[in-house]
Amino acid sequence: MSQPQALYRLQKIDTELDARRARLREINALLEGNAELRAARSTVEQLKDELSPREASVKSMTLENQSVASQLAELSTRLYDGTVSNPKELQDIENKIDELKRHRGQLETKLLEEMMAVEELQASLAEASSELEAVEAAWSGDRAALRDEQRRIKTEGRALKTERETALAAVDEDNRVLYDELRSQRQGLAVALLKGDTCSGCRIDQTANVVIDVRRGKEIVTCTSCGRILVSP
Repeated sequence: MSQPQALYRLQKIDTELDARRARLREINALLEGNAELRAARSTVEQLKDELSPREASVKSMTLENQSVASQLAELSTRLYDGTVSNPKELQDIENKIDELKRHRGQLETKLLEEMMAVEELQASLAEASSELEAVEAAWSGDRAALRDEQRRIKTEGRALKTERETALAAVDEDNRVLYDELRSQRQGLAVALLKGDTCSGCRIDQTANVVIDVRRGKEIVTCTSCGRILVSP
């Protein structure tokens, strides 16, 4: 095998390895954190955080309302059962009853508003929880598929690395150095096909002499523009 063809074989293997490494990075990022799942969980937690103090507020106001009702019943009994005959004391009881009634009215208004807010939050939480369950169920299947793909790519990668060792052994030392330099300079693509008289790497037409030399395939020929090693398909 000529050196240009040996380098082209090496390039194809490296290109496949690069693609698998890139996909593995994508898979790892997906496995480490699903944005949709994080958002759904965040929504549920936020609604729970909003709902909890409001439910506590409803409970507290309900107990207070019951206490006010109990006080009103007790004062009303004292007002009308004849046990209090002092006019001033009776007036004080009436004033207290009026005060408690006003307070109860205000309390019941606030309680109704808070109960409505709780109902809305509970409905939103139920909907968000249902959405979270759906996302978790979908993610469970996606995660299993990603794990399978991850294992398959790693297996393929090991086979390609073995194949690369064989391909690399067919390349002369000086050409290895050139290949590695071009790989680092040209986004991983050191070897490009000559399509017609055009370099497939930079899309620049080559001179007639370059085209002839590349097609002979006996020596290393580089693109006159990008410097990549050119090979004939």
